[in-house]
Amino acid sequence: MKLKAKIIGAAACAFALCVALAGCAGAPAGNDAANFQGDWILTSGTVDGQEATEETLAQAQEMGLSVYLQLSEGGSAVLSVLGTNMDGSWTAKDATTVELTFDGSSAEATLEGEELVMQQDGDVMRFKRGEIPPAASEVQRDENQAAEPEA
Repeated sequence: MKLKAKIIGAAACAFALCVALAGCAGAPAGNDAANFQGDWILTSGTVDGQEATEETLAQAQEMGLSVYLQLSEGGSAVLSVLGTNMDGSWTAKDATTVELTFDGSSAEATLEGEELVMQQDGDVMRFKRGEIPPAASEVQRDENQAAEPEA
């Protein structure tokens, strides 16, 4: 039962991230963009008082459920929330601040050490650079293949 509550908490964090992004953006500016380019994995957060810890999100990731950002050169972005991808854009405002835009909504995130942190209305989402996990469908396919007996 605790695992189900943790997964629901992680999903609530992911949903809040999607809702929190609001505004418009263009191409990344200057050398500041290099600070943000790459893959960012959601590692913890708090949304509406519900905490999603690194442990909770790691357990969800093992089940093929993850949240990550891909910030590509040229300003294109992908937000993947529990297997659903949204295309967007990003702009480096300075060396520590980035503006993310998805579906016409944008929000700012800041670099705090090695974390990309977005705070809005008391909610906090923390991302760290990392490898993008396999898609949920690939995890499910692998599990199905393992369950099938070989002929």
